[in-house]
Parts: sequence; structure tokens; C-alpha cells
Amino acid sequence: MERLLAVSDGLAAPCRAVARVCGWLLLVLMAVILYDVIGRRFFSTGSFKLQELEWHIHGAIAVLCFGFAYVENAHVRIDLFSQRMTRKTRLWIEILAIALFLIPFMVLLVWYGYDFTMRSFTRGEGSPGGVGLPNRWIIKSAIPIGALLTISGGLSVMMRAIVALRRPDLVQELV
Repeated sequence: MERLLAVSDGLAAPCRAVARVCGWLLLVLMAVILYDVIGRRFFSTGSFKLQELEWHIHGAIAVLCFGFAYVENAHVRIDLFSQRMTRKTRLWIEILAIALFLIPFMVLLVWYGYDFTMRSFTRGEGSPGGVGLPNRWIIKSAIPIGALLTISGGLSVMMRAIVALRRPDLVQELV
């Protein structure tokens, strides 16, 4: 069981590392927004490129941190029914939900997101009208990467749930 927890920690590590980078990206996002707002208000220097950069950074942060949110149990749950269930039942629901819903859906996102990104790269896609940012494939690549991170986070949580079923003393609060 300790080995399974070690693998779980290894799967959670990339989610945590990317979340730390995204935390720094929040500061970059804040600086871009401040520069854009102050420039538009006082110096007439705003641009479509700055606005697109804001959207791209915000979108990347959101998509790349789903796996971290799952690992840290910071995602939305509906506790209306689960509060009356036993811990064992909640753990089984968690395992089944990851295996039957989360992983298959994220595999589809990786599959189609990769194709989506590659088509954008091949076409040299940029912003419509040519006034925004070029290389739209960069932001589109956040979709399959975020889905891979979410799969990694989901597998980490699933392994911890399996350990929690067999050895509750090793895993404290999970669901």
C-alpha cells in the first residue's frame, strides 16, 4: 500500500508543479491587465494583442490547473446525498467516477485537443483579422496538456482511494 501511495504522489507531482507555475502566471496576468487598463485609460495605448494575451493566460491557468484542483479536493462536489453515505461508499463512488467518467472524458479531450492543436499549427492559425496574436496553436495546446494533467491527478486520487479502502490508517481525509 505504501508503494501505491508513492505512485500516487508521483502522479500528483506534475499537477502541483504546473499549479506553482500557474500561480506565478497569475502575477503576469495581473501585470498585463494593469498595463492594459492604465494604458487604455491614460495613454491611449491599448491593443487587441494585450486583450488576447489576457484571455490566453487566464484560459491556460484555468485549464492547466484542473488536475491540481482534483488532487487537492478543491473541485466542486454535490454533498447533498454523499453526506449521508458511509466513507467506504463515498470512496467507491469516487473510484467509479474517475474510472468511468473522468478518465474516458479526458482521453477524448487529449485525442481531439491534440488534433485541434495540430490543425492550428499546420495552418499557421492566428487571430481573426490579423490584429491579434499569432500562433494560436500555443494556447490550443493547453487543452490536451490540461487533460493529461487531469488524468494524472484523477489516477492519483483513485490510487489514494484504493489505499483508503484497504488501509484507512494510511490516508486521512480524501472525500
